[in-house]
Amino acid sequence: MWGTKKPEETNPSQPARETTPLSGAHDLRPLGAAPAAPPRAAARIGRTLSVKGELAGNEELLVDGEFEGTIDLGESSLTVGPQGRVQADVRAREIIIEGTVRGNLRAADRLQISKSGNVVGDLVAARIVIEDGAYFKGSIDIQKPEEKARRVESAGEGLRITPVAAAPKDKVQ
Repeated sequence: MWGTKKPEETNPSQPARETTPLSGAHDLRPLGAAPAAPPRAAARIGRTLSVKGELAGNEELLVDGEFEGTIDLGESSLTVGPQGRVQADVRAREIIIEGTVRGNLRAADRLQISKSGNVVGDLVAARIVIEDGAYFKGSIDIQKPEEKARRVESAGEGLRITPVAAAPKDKVQ
């Protein structure tokens, strides 16, 4: 009757429509600027996967399954989950071990073995964290950031630079 409306019937064959505001007030990018890339989830080797070979790339990696071979992630990080089993030499910016790893690990920045972690191999990193309860067997080499700089300087020891022209000391400002 008067003032009463029938509830709208929904048709299951048609998806519900989403409404978006016409105002762009929530989008504060300058005109012509590209939208920011959404953060990507880490690449993942799941619990039921078993991989053998060489893995190289530049994105975050989570290993919950099995991996055998070599891993080179450059400036990215590797996380071996609690169910993960890795038999590999690994190079990455950051390495976090919660599962089992057999192999040598080289982290440019930080290496962490969590309390559930089990590592047999040699560790090389600027910072190393081994939590109480973790298992580790191998050697540790802490690399200070200035050691990298010294290696770069020593690589150029055979070079001799001769100035083309020089100003007298009293005329230099």
